[in-house]
Amino acid sequence: MSEVVSAIATCMMAKCFKGLESCTVGEGGVSRARGLNGMTDIPRDDYQYGYSSRELKRLGEQYLVWSKENLSFLKRAGFSRNQTIVDLGCGPGFTTLDLAGAVGPHGKVIAVDRDGEHSLPLLEEQARTAGLTNIEIHACELAEIEFAPESVDGIYGRWVLMYLPEDSVKDLVGRMVSWLRPGGVCALAEFCNFLNIHIHPPTVYLMDVAKALMRNVSDERGCNPEIGTLLPRLIQKAGLKTEINVVTKVVQSGTAEWIWPDKLFTDVMPDLVKKGFLSKTSMEGFLQDWEKHSNNPEAIFFGSPVMETIGRR
Repeated sequence: MSEVVSAIATCMMAKCFKGLESCTVGEGGVSRARGLNGMTDIPRDDYQYGYSSRELKRLGEQYLVWSKENLSFLKRAGFSRNQTIVDLGCGPGFTTLDLAGAVGPHGKVIAVDRDGEHSLPLLEEQARTAGLTNIEIHACELAEIEFAPESVDGIYGRWVLMYLPEDSVKDLVGRMVSWLRPGGVCALAEFCNFLNIHIHPPTVYLMDVAKALMRNVSDERGCNPEIGTLLPRLIQKAGLKTEINVVTKVVQSGTAEWIWPDKLFTDVMPDLVKKGFLSKTSMEGFLQDWEKHSNNPEAIFFGSPVMETIGRR
């Protein structure tokens, strides 16, 4: 599995594939997507970081840095052989491949994302290369997707609900619970205290950057970058028994994992300035400090904590 994931990350900068049409849903579940030249019916501005090859590569590197924590989360959720699992907001599908391995050849993973132009074709290509036949790939708006009641065994999502309006998340959680069969599991991981981010040695510009990142997510649509704080109660109110765990990623300068915060800051900050969320002075001051940290073997980055919520029916 690790070789497959590495192959995906390597090819991201070179490959873009044609899109998939938005899926339709019937009594039997989700229909198979049909290959088309585009998805003009789905707006392209809801994921604030875009779908460039550079961003897809960054997501691949992020997956590798977080793979240990994510695989532990999947293990706690208990996804297993022969199950049908929905991967919400699958993007290029790194975790989709992990889930496909967990459910085995007689199980099924339904990979759902709104980006049928770049992310989903990349997943389709890599699933084919890996010889996986248990993945269904669909381009859909997550806020509108629907499945038949009690038609799936599990639902997984990481860092996806934060990009939906909070009211849409509340509605979606209620619908997700209805999709689960008895004994089904919903496993969602989202940031829960975004401003609890730190760099050692400290930099006075970090809070400006963190607040700009939050504004970039929340925007005028009412998205909540700290939606993880609300998920345990939302899932509990929907009728599931909840388990919670908080994970904070800590990385040290000079290690392979440093690439995660490094790419996030260097790739994203110019756009934050362009949107008016961050001043040019703060960006330049932070990047100067960040370069010093990157060359300081004693520097440590503490990421914002992530709330892992598991709901069991």
